Amino acid sequence: MKKIYTYFIVSLLLVGCIEKPEIQVDTEPEQGSSFDFKSTQTVNLDLSFTDNLGLPFTGLKVQLWKVANGVKTEVAFKAFTDGNGQLKSAVELPTYVDRLVLETSFIGIPNNIHVPIEGNQFHFEYNNGQVISKTIDTYQRSNEHNGNGVASAAFQTSNSFTISYMGDYNGRGVPDYLESERDAISSTLLDYINASLPESQPVPQYHPTYLANGKKTTLDIEDYCDVWITFVHEGAGWRNAIAFYTYPTATPPQSLEDIDNINVIFPNLSFSGSGGGMTSGDKVNIGQFEAGTSIGLVLLANGWDGSNSEDYEHIVFADKNLNPEPDEDLRQHNVLLWDNENKLFLLGFEDVRRDNIPFQCDQDFNDAILFVTSNPIEAISTDNVSPVDRPGVLDTDGDGINDILDEYPNDGNKAYDSFYPSSTSYGTFAFEDNWPDYGDYDFNDLVIDYQFKHTLNADNQVVSMSPKFKIRAIGAGYRNGFGFATDLLPSDVTTVSGHSINGAGVTLNGNGTESGQSNAVFIVTTNAHDHFTTGGFVNTEETSAYHEPQEVTLEIDLASPKTYAEIGTVPYNPFVIISQNRGREVHLPGYAPTDLVDLSLLGTQDDDTDLSIGQYYRSKTDLPWGIHLPESFAYPREKVDIRNSHLRFDDWARSFGYSYLDWYRNQTGYRNINGIYSR
Repeated sequence: MKKIYTYFIVSLLLVGCIEKPEIQVDTEPEQGSSFDFKSTQTVNLDLSFTDNLGLPFTGLKVQLWKVANGVKTEVAFKAFTDGNGQLKSAVELPTYVDRLVLETSFIGIPNNIHVPIEGNQFHFEYNNGQVISKTIDTYQRSNEHNGNGVASAAFQTSNSFTISYMGDYNGRGVPDYLESERDAISSTLLDYINASLPESQPVPQYHPTYLANGKKTTLDIEDYCDVWITFVHEGAGWRNAIAFYTYPTATPPQSLEDIDNINVIFPNLSFSGSGGGMTSGDKVNIGQFEAGTSIGLVLLANGWDGSNSEDYEHIVFADKNLNPEPDEDLRQHNVLLWDNENKLFLLGFEDVRRDNIPFQCDQDFNDAILFVTSNPIEAISTDNVSPVDRPGVLDTDGDGINDILDEYPNDGNKAYDSFYPSSTSYGTFAFEDNWPDYGDYDFNDLVIDYQFKHTLNADNQVVSMSPKFKIRAIGAGYRNGFGFATDLLPSDVTTVSGHSINGAGVTLNGNGTESGQSNAVFIVTTNAHDHFTTGGFVNTEETSAYHEPQEVTLEIDLASPKTYAEIGTVPYNPFVIISQNRGREVHLPGYAPTDLVDLSLLGTQDDDTDLSIGQYYRSKTDLPWGIHLPESFAYPREKVDIRNSHLRFDDWARSFGYSYLDWYRNQTGYRNINGIYSR
């Protein structure tokens, strides 16, 4: 495509005497090649997950989050992996988004991983228990280790004990003394761990017996043995360290003064790609121990500072009486479980103080997950150690999704809801209604916020839709309607309810879709003014009364489950029915009209639609009559050209969308607040 540099000249005069917007171009555009004013990109998703043995993680819940300033903001996509441990789909995202944060909420798989979007592709592979795709490390180290692999000397804490290290480690805190072969952590073992210590499920409510008085939290040696500690998972925001201490079983420590030294095993218990370099299965032999010895594990909360593990937030011990909470019932910070099938001890830590200092504690005890093995196996006592839980009894509706992850645990036809743009935000459609002639380019003739809710089954197929629309502004004298078209057939829909149909030549099929259409078209309202008590302008003139935005929510049930690809790309194909004339419909640029459009209007006056080349709803000077924003839009006041309210719109359009991708956001130098409706 030829590169075209454009600029707009728009002069606003009185209604009926508007100078037409013009584009001046350096070269003539190729047919069908012009800019479609899209503020979103379609990103193809390709994810796969297999365990150390190459077996797939099936039914794995995956969430992809938007991120701002390194912090997760809202879920952009949610789905489950298939029987091959794969997830292939697509999601519509703002063009300025260049990464997503991967969250699985499954112990054993790295969490909160920042993954780049490259060439409209989001690719992530966790295969054979390792991340093998490109990630973005967002952890900022304050004092990077010199990389020589030299451990610090023993460090005297403000308490009575010293901190020493088992050996040297690299600049990411990965020990040089790891065993040469990692432990295999199968998906079956991880299923047991996830059933025992599920993400965000408080142990005091979910498994209170783990915290019962008398339950063992230390490793009591009954026969001379070697002991290994294996890293499984970390789900912490902090960069924690893990250490151990020992004492005679018969004389447990009564206070910190009874601890002489703690020996650091893992200086930085953080996954590769998440502020560290650890991989599930990394394993350390911590030594040989005589019978009558007890081993206590220690977590140094936020201990890793890029150089060592000594500048911690606080420290918690396996012996709960050593921990900082004043309330004795809140002092336990680890749980110890026995897996008889795999002959290992599972150990989970809660890293935040359980009295919610310095912030809220989720009480799920999976901020650090380790397992412990010995040779001989029976050398460590299993007395008063709770057994691991087993999955399989937590799928009430039999759809293959664990009840903990299933948002509809009693309905086998539904598994979860997905929202676009998100469950907490809205996008905006803003239209000019003078088509096929130009308007005043304030894009407030009809302003509608939207949020699409899809309910899906365990196979990631949509079974119903519940789109919500907020009519925010009407800067028009016309009585305009609004609807959207999809790629569905009318017969794919069972019922539609919630719409407002009153004239405009709109008739419906028995199922609630619009009649006379080859694809399923949904009319939201035939007259936006019907939802307000005024017949004049709504929320475009600050000198006039403010009207609360009015909501219309449709309920759409499908005859059979459909994939996103079969329905179309959200937010689908929205359009305005102008002035109660059903054949006069205006769409976003690049989107085809419905079967009921008046073909005689296409390509007339200022419209340059050409059906033969798939060019829709662009003017002869390459301007649109509608824009879509993936966020709620601060629209212009009446008669204020969008260029004069959103100061980077022109730069964005001139670059064909390659500069100022976020022109509509509230950034420094982006807005003239005097040109934006603000009530």
